[in-house]
Amino acid sequence: MSAPPVLLTYQQKWISDTSPVKVYEKSRRIGISWAEAADDALYAASESGDDVWYIGYNQDMAREYIEDAAFWSRNYQLAAEEMEEDVLADEGIDGKDIQVYRIKFASGNKVTALSSRPANLRGKQGRVVIDEAAFHPDLAGLIKAALALLMWGGSVRIISTHDGEDNHFNEIIQDILAGKLPYSLHRITIDDALDQGLYERICLRLGKTPSPEGKAAWRAELFKMYGDDADEELLCIASQGGGAYLSRALIESR
Repeated sequence: MSAPPVLLTYQQKWISDTSPVKVYEKSRRIGISWAEAADDALYAASESGDDVWYIGYNQDMAREYIEDAAFWSRNYQLAAEEMEEDVLADEGIDGKDIQVYRIKFASGNKVTALSSRPANLRGKQGRVVIDEAAFHPDLAGLIKAALALLMWGGSVRIISTHDGEDNHFNEIIQDILAGKLPYSLHRITIDDALDQGLYERICLRLGKTPSPEGKAAWRAELFKMYGDDADEELLCIASQGGGAYLSRALIESR
């Protein structure tokens, strides 16, 4: 069995897209944040690069991302210092402390992972990565602040699974599809990822031998585990909201 490439096709396409603002509508756990960390490490290490600001919505996300960035730094043999850990006291949008993880490169640029949104992004420069965007409070405000970095050559990456059709992340998707926003849109369901080698990549990591029967069984078990949430979590289909909510499309059609 030949080993699949380190980055699968959909991951490579994401990294090769240099659009100022790009959005990924994705299934759970298909390795986009991992691929983003690879690109961010190379970008920050480059003399022509800049700082990277990764914003997750909890400490575990920030820690996992910075560990991925550190992995890629070692893999690419990039000149970088050991990871630093810090706390920004009362800097969060909700008044809570923000856990900060940072890698400094010989280029002078940094990759910084934050456990939640900082109070102010406007004084920053470089690239902003908003991960699991649908789960951030005040996503609209966060994106508005991030877009300010574009004026000085920065870029914005918005990555997420869905969290309901009334979520601002889904509104962004619909606006891109309608031509209202000039952002680059990527989309990957679990089936797309499986077609492009995800199962084989998982087997390689776990030391297992892949087979068509094994892939089918793995997929079936995954859908069984997610149950009624499978469409949203795995197939990029935003769930319908409850109560009196009316979708933007319905409102605009009236």
